[in-house]
Amino acid sequence: MFKNYFLVAVRNIWRNKVFSLLNIMGLVTGIGAALVVYLVVFYESGFNKAVADTDRIFRVVSTISFLGDSIKNNGVPVPVITVAKENIPQVENTVHFFINNTTALITAGGKDFKNKEDIIFADKGYMDMLGYEWLGGDAATALSQPLSVVLTKERARVYFPNTPIAQVLGKQLLYDDSIRVTVTGVVKDLAYDTDFWFREMISLPTLQTNAALKKIYLSDNWQSISSSTQLLVKLRPAARPQDALAILDKYISQHDTKDFKTVLSLHPLSDLHFDVGFEAYRRTASRKQLNILSMIAVALLGLAVINFVNLTTAQASRRAKETGIRKAIGGTTGQLIKQFLGETMILTLLAAVLALLLAPLLIISFHTFLPDDLPVTQLYTVPVLSFLFLLAVVVAFIAGIYPAYVLARFQPVAVLKSNTGHRGGKVWVRQTLTAVQFTVAQFFVIATLIVSKQISFSLNKDLGFRKNAVLTVNTPRRDPDQAKRRLLEERVAALPEVEMVSLAANTPAISGTETSILKYNNGRQEVDKTVEVRYGDSNYLPLYQLRLLAGRNIATTDSVREWLLNEKAVTAFGFKRPQDAIGQVIEGHPVVGVVANFSAASVRSEIPAMAIGSDALRRHRVLHVRLRNPGEGGVVWNNAISGIEKAWKDLYPREEFSYEFLDKTVANMYRQEQRMGSLLNWCAGLAIFISILGLLGLVIFTTDQRTKEIGIRKVLGATVWQVVRMLTTDFMKPVLVAFLLAIPLSWWVMSQWLQSFVYRTSLTWWVFAAGGVIMALMALGAMSLKTVRAALSNPANTLKTE
Repeated sequence: MFKNYFLVAVRNIWRNKVFSLLNIMGLVTGIGAALVVYLVVFYESGFNKAVADTDRIFRVVSTISFLGDSIKNNGVPVPVITVAKENIPQVENTVHFFINNTTALITAGGKDFKNKEDIIFADKGYMDMLGYEWLGGDAATALSQPLSVVLTKERARVYFPNTPIAQVLGKQLLYDDSIRVTVTGVVKDLAYDTDFWFREMISLPTLQTNAALKKIYLSDNWQSISSSTQLLVKLRPAARPQDALAILDKYISQHDTKDFKTVLSLHPLSDLHFDVGFEAYRRTASRKQLNILSMIAVALLGLAVINFVNLTTAQASRRAKETGIRKAIGGTTGQLIKQFLGETMILTLLAAVLALLLAPLLIISFHTFLPDDLPVTQLYTVPVLSFLFLLAVVVAFIAGIYPAYVLARFQPVAVLKSNTGHRGGKVWVRQTLTAVQFTVAQFFVIATLIVSKQISFSLNKDLGFRKNAVLTVNTPRRDPDQAKRRLLEERVAALPEVEMVSLAANTPAISGTETSILKYNNGRQEVDKTVEVRYGDSNYLPLYQLRLLAGRNIATTDSVREWLLNEKAVTAFGFKRPQDAIGQVIEGHPVVGVVANFSAASVRSEIPAMAIGSDALRRHRVLHVRLRNPGEGGVVWNNAISGIEKAWKDLYPREEFSYEFLDKTVANMYRQEQRMGSLLNWCAGLAIFISILGLLGLVIFTTDQRTKEIGIRKVLGATVWQVVRMLTTDFMKPVLVAFLLAIPLSWWVMSQWLQSFVYRTSLTWWVFAAGGVIMALMALGAMSLKTVRAALSNPANTLKTE
């Protein structure tokens, strides 16, 4: 029986090649999208699960409150480490390590390497927690002595290529030309997905051997919290996290003040990869983003299912006689439903196989919205393949059950007596489903237009400073030689392509924040305000063309001796006019000028109160270069960059030269929106593709059925335009309904999204109108492929054929 079902199914698929192809293409798109999303969810959800006793391990993090502001910090005060280890009975074990974000240069085998931010100071507890497999060295003692380091196999190959593991042991590494360590162990790279991606583990006692490291990492101040100080606690079985936390709070609350308070939290290791507000060590995944991807996959899959239902029920009349004959010779409704579901299953399985083959292409297409390290090979693992099979079964059932029910319900007497065929299912059902399809596609189109409009608004908004033709060059952070920086500044300023140079800290707008608490005594009370701060020399103001409203520019000084305020800071400190702030003393230094407000970050945040000072010795580490306009007096920017690089190499021959244009830095602040726009572009394209496939299938079927009618109308004098209009009017109705439904839906969703921007574009009417026109043109274009051809056909041929 199953063999018979299979043969009949294959014959029907082959007989209706066009509709089968349309169905398969829609299903491939929907199933492919769902498969890729599942792969991402499967991959992201697997992080850290292979760590033993994951359910009992927690990361301790801090939330700092001062002067009404709250800051989340991944680290803890160093004294908390000892408290957790010795004073918390619920804690079975602690693991602490320090992320080495100070080392810039590593020398191995006579070659220099940059710190890839995957170096930590750790001890045996860290290695034991992650379950490293040791390839060389003694696991018990490798990290017990100062000035020793354990490398992963991959890192050992980078530093000492073609050297056997046994010979890597005993080799030496030199950090920043000052700390020499010996390789005491080599471990196998972790085979499971984890956030603990570190490749070099320097022994913790090494921190005690260097005064600078000790000062940076081992501060015993309870109010000094560095995000590099990491603490994980493993609780005893049945111990409650809140009990351990209560004891920790008792210790740390003793060091709170009126203006400064620290609250510790225990975050499960299983949530580390998705930690909201606190970052994972390499990359933090977003559950919100996964939810968005999942909803998109469900939407695309739903469109494919709708296609299948519409096309199959529309063709039902072609199989009415087959159904009648099968019933007349004893076939039951249940048997017919099984047969039709079997055909759907074959189509769906075929689509699933094609989707599996095409999934790598989808991953490439969506790469900007997917994890960079997503392993494509996991597509062919048992869990993913099992999901694909299960998905195919579920889709086949959902897509096939209604058409199977419609086909199996034909009455044999009625269909065998009739020569005109029977309609499959209700017409209004197909029109409703088509309207739903186009509503989804319309929503994606409008959303894409609005996101693009917001990105354009963000990039073109007047930020209050010059961002064009300005590039920045970071000098070596740890190099204390300020004279060398000034020499670099002089050489770069002498280049003919360079208009102006400033030695300063951050650019006016940055991705994060740089704040300080400034105090002002107004004679009645002391006013404390948290303000954004920028540091630069006297060229900083003219280079960025910041507008001076009152007073004068600051002078270049080795430490802060005077301030510039912006208008927001003037108001925050209680001055009515910019002139009123001139000469006032804030944080021990006079205010000498007031500048107009300018953006300090992206348009997501409001312009803050801002102070600008000069602190050359401690903070002026970045060279800000404003270039002349290209073509002006033969100026070529590449020549300028080559000249800057040459001057750099002369002064820092062992350092890697890099630069970045400020307009690109600003554009990078909207990388998330650009990725979202890219995703929506793809989604809109796929949704339109699937919807148009379905519409095209219905048009082909309907036009074929009305061939005789078209011939008669043409014989009676109907024009081509009248025939085309007759054929397209019915199909444009659901498109119009979809447009009306998509307007309020997209308006509400995108309004909510725009609320995340302080400065945002408006939802103008033309965006919705443009979306409607785009969809209408796409639908008309698809329909015209068949309707125009039918209208142009010779009625003599069609009537003769009929």
